[in-house]
Amino acid sequence: MAKIHGGQVIARALKNEGVDTLFTLTGGHIVPILDGCVQEGIRIVDLRHEQAVAHAAEAYGRLTGKLGVAAVTAGPGVTDAVTGVANAHFAGTPMLLLGGRHLVRQEMMGGLQEMDHPRMFHSITRWAGTAWQTDRLADHIATAARAAFSGRGGPVFLDVPMDVQFDMVDDEA
Repeated sequence: MAKIHGGQVIARALKNEGVDTLFTLTGGHIVPILDGCVQEGIRIVDLRHEQAVAHAAEAYGRLTGKLGVAAVTAGPGVTDAVTGVANAHFAGTPMLLLGGRHLVRQEMMGGLQEMDHPRMFHSITRWAGTAWQTDRLADHIATAARAAFSGRGGPVFLDVPMDVQFDMVDDEA
């Protein structure tokens, strides 16, 4: 059976949720996600600052009624996106922020830009979590999308470690 990497799993799951555009500032922690989006035909809008990325995804979600999606690198990339996520929270805008994260095997060992991103977002998101396994990525995207559109609607956050993005799984398509 053919194999695909976690970034492509994410892109396919996003496509299943009706996502056609992803806003980003390209960075090493999210390269597989961007690669997967290219492979799956999801338009990538590459901006120059993570704050602009988050605001663009929020505005896109608000104006289209679709899930606005942003992907940013770990640490400062994620923290720069907080204001856009807070705006989505106060406006009730369905938005998904995908955050890059250090390698799983470096957890609690000072991995590159290691932070507990989900804790930062608990008060301004409808759901925030970390995807620890590649074979569960599609489930996490579906859970996040459901939470983003439930009730009044609002932002969600999914942290995705680099090795989870790079790991290969069987291509179910």
